Amino acid sequence: MKQLRHASAPCRLVGAVEALSNPSTAVQRLLDLAKTWTDTPNGAGLAPPPKPFKTLRKLKPAELDELVDRYQAGSSVYQLAKHYGIHRITIGRHLRSRGIDTTAPALTDEQAREAAQLYTDGWSCKKIAKHFGVGAETIRERLHEAGIPMRGPHERT
Repeated sequence: MKQLRHASAPCRLVGAVEALSNPSTAVQRLLDLAKTWTDTPNGAGLAPPPKPFKTLRKLKPAELDELVDRYQAGSSVYQLAKHYGIHRITIGRHLRSRGIDTTAPALTDEQAREAAQLYTDGWSCKKIAKHFGVGAETIRERLHEAGIPMRGPHERT
């Protein structure tokens, strides 16, 4: 079987090579832009720059004692993490290893009693939650613990 050669095929190839070797301004801009493209699908944008590598830093026993003292004096876990240059979860682990609970109580017993009174006065769980700065589910749980019957959907105000 004999292959037919198209006479203009070599010219097209040469023309493409010449166009890319000496591109116009518009083609050059496109080539420059293509250098910034990532391999992410759907044009997800430029890849974020890599985060700087952090080495692990082990706290000395004296630093752990100081950390506990600072926390008990009122420093937050976030402030301590920034001060010591370690993650907030690591700060929490160090404090728990020393017997310190870092979870703030959602509601004190006094606030739970007040929440129960507000609910019986007709407030919604959502409104009570906003009042105390907690979630509505927290309010429901504390009302349930206090033995307060929940209103039905038709009884809500």
